[in-house]
Amino acid sequence: MPKRSYRTTTNAHHGFHKHKNLIEKMGIVRPEQVWVSYIAFLGDRQHACYLSLVTDAYSKKIVGYKVAENMNAEHSIAALMMAIRNRKDMSLPLIHHSDRRL
Repeated sequence: MPKRSYRTTTNAHHGFHKHKNLIEKMGIVRPEQVWVSYIAFLGDRQHACYLSLVTDAYSKKIVGYKVAENMNAEHSIAALMMAIRNRKDMSLPLIHHSDRRL
């Protein structure tokens, strides 16, 4: 069996504060209650790019995205800003959750 290509993109040994997962046991009952962010690696080592996504946890709809050649924070922020611009009801409370896979 051929060896699979794998690229490590998460650094779990950082000095940043690790917040508790506040949505772990939360019942999600409506759209725009919780948005979840994720970064996916696309391509190969020669042609790498990253997809920053913001997904509505209730509907599973992608509400914001950005494709870039690096994992700079500005791209995740751009995906979040797209989601905010397209938000349906600004009066409802919203939690933005970023899973750092720690």
